[in-house]
Amino acid sequence: MIQSVQSLRFLFIMLVVFSHIYGKVFDFGGECGVSFFFILSGFILSYAYAKQVLEGNFQTMSFVKRQLTKFYPLHLLTFVVMVVLDARLGRYFEWYRLLPNALLLQSWIPDDSFFFVANGSSWFLSDLLFFYLVFASAFKLLVQIPHRKLLLLGFVIGGLYILLALSIPLEKVNAVLYASPALRVIDFCIGILCYRLYASEWGQRMRNRLQSMSTMSISIVELTMVALVVCSFFVYENMSLRFRCVALFWLVLPLFLTVYVSSDKASGMVTKLLHHPVLQRLGDISFELYLTHWITLRVFYSIMLTLGYGEAARKQILVIALSLIVIVLVSYLTKRFFVEPISRKLRCYIK
Repeated sequence: MIQSVQSLRFLFIMLVVFSHIYGKVFDFGGECGVSFFFILSGFILSYAYAKQVLEGNFQTMSFVKRQLTKFYPLHLLTFVVMVVLDARLGRYFEWYRLLPNALLLQSWIPDDSFFFVANGSSWFLSDLLFFYLVFASAFKLLVQIPHRKLLLLGFVIGGLYILLALSIPLEKVNAVLYASPALRVIDFCIGILCYRLYASEWGQRMRNRLQSMSTMSISIVELTMVALVVCSFFVYENMSLRFRCVALFWLVLPLFLTVYVSSDKASGMVTKLLHHPVLQRLGDISFELYLTHWITLRVFYSIMLTLGYGEAARKQILVIALSLIVIVLVSYLTKRFFVEPISRKLRCYIK
């Protein structure tokens, strides 16, 4: 098991949470966090199932069913809760907008009014479900294709992506470039390529090299990767919307992820921090954090308004800290008393 990944899940989920707390001024957090999780998904699935896929023992539909037991019940719960909350405020959606969301098909419709219905965060699951379906085929292609053909394929896809990004209307950038599974599968495939590098002889030499470094040296490497992500924030502010929402992170996050999974057994200061039990436990509820934080924030802010606190109070440090504590608590309770029991029962039923 790569322990650092568990904590990184939590840290990048928090970027998404902060983007929803601060709004447009921190769009970077949401877009960086989503890109990281799509890339990480490709890497982790490859890390866990490479042998099964290559030996022909990986069963896609059985895998998809198991994954659905983990997230679909919570998706339906958050969907219903958000629809009820919207109804209380007099906001109603047509059935043909709600149905794709309930079935996790919303991201295939290039229209913001479809994939931000009810619990807007669930569009991520629509993409993830598609990745699960194509994983085995994509993995076989990307780990077996010769390096020269892989490079050529990368140039072709990159060129086509640039042409598409430059040609679509700005109002469609979010729906097409940011949310469409057909395009975000590129992130997922980049994660598979990160695994190919990690599992290669070069990757093994890299891990050996990192593990042989002194604590100071490996810590400098780790902090450099953190600085790279921070620098991407300042680059993001000065880039075109067409490229900063996704493509920017293809240049940063694969290197960041590869270094941290490779240094997981090393003695760097950042790695030691990522291995801390508290961060590990928080990483364990990252999925619940993602799906429930929007609802929790909405209820939390509603209670604040009822108690007489205005909109300005949302940005106060103490209020933000309290909201984060509530989000973590709700996520833990959701996992403990809803997700895990339901998942166990559904798995028994599937078997």
